[in-house]
Amino acid sequence: MGSLTLTKMLRHSRLALVGGAILALQGCGVIYKTTGDVLISFGRSEMLPYMLTFDDVRMACVTGEAQTPLLMAFERVGSHPEKLGAMVFTTAATCAEQIAIDAELRYMRAVKDGNVNEAQDARIEQKRWSAVAAQRQYTAYQNMLTAFGEQKEGECPKLKTDFDELVWMVGNISGVQALLNDGASDGAVGVPRDLAAKVERNMKCLENDKWWGVPRGARAAVWNLLPMLAPPNAEPWKELEASAKAGFDGGVRLGSALYAMSAFSKGDDERMRKAIRDFAANDQNLDPEYAMMDAIAGFIVTGISDREWTENTGKRTPIGGLGTFWDDAAKSGPAINIDDLL
Repeated sequence: MGSLTLTKMLRHSRLALVGGAILALQGCGVIYKTTGDVLISFGRSEMLPYMLTFDDVRMACVTGEAQTPLLMAFERVGSHPEKLGAMVFTTAATCAEQIAIDAELRYMRAVKDGNVNEAQDARIEQKRWSAVAAQRQYTAYQNMLTAFGEQKEGECPKLKTDFDELVWMVGNISGVQALLNDGASDGAVGVPRDLAAKVERNMKCLENDKWWGVPRGARAAVWNLLPMLAPPNAEPWKELEASAKAGFDGGVRLGSALYAMSAFSKGDDERMRKAIRDFAANDQNLDPEYAMMDAIAGFIVTGISDREWTENTGKRTPIGGLGTFWDDAAKSGPAINIDDLL
């Protein structure tokens, strides 16, 4: 009897230990999810609005690179970081884009100098980092879809707050950028080609005047990229000019960046120069609440200017020289002294 009793006691003890271990693990899961929910709530209500007031794109991109894995890991325990994920993957992509641009400028200088090996190496580096940027931007787009769902023609998601609308706008723009960077990487990521049509449709769900003319500007940029998506009698350049002006009036110059990107991709030198000049001339009365959005626009426009300057002079845009061009003096007299700028 004593032996049987001892056996039963040991069995019960083992069951109690196993049960305790299971409860402890479940308790950890609850703690992790609670931590994730608190972190995501703090990120939405405090961290993101605070970061949007910064005009330091590098800080935003490094923050995105460093914090995104931690934030997205809470998805595994039942939290929902997808909306913030769309934002942080977008900012993280700017780090990769900057390295890709620097490699592209190195390629241009090497071609100018006749250094074949350097040019080939720079082009490989550019394609690698373009692929990284495309993957991050496409992931931002996918996070946005996870948060709001994919919409059919004529449908819109329930965008309940300004934060929701911002995520929808940024996620869709990241989708278009993913397409462009994937193209620069020779299709290394495999971003679906039909994404542009979906973005064009999705941007109808936002109020144009509220968001600095960006929704219609983004649609017009897609029309320039893929004319078959344009509605009858569409005037993409007129829409892009209106988008740029709305951005100048609203203090966030994303529309101007879209105009410059579209002109650059179409090889329209006259419009590209106008977009860059206008962007540089409208740097007053910016909205401090969305300084980061304007700074990202500046990052895009400066990248285009740097490509043009490097291709023609071997050097990127001089300090304080955004909105000027190397041949300004030849066109309009001695209006600019490049040596002074350098």
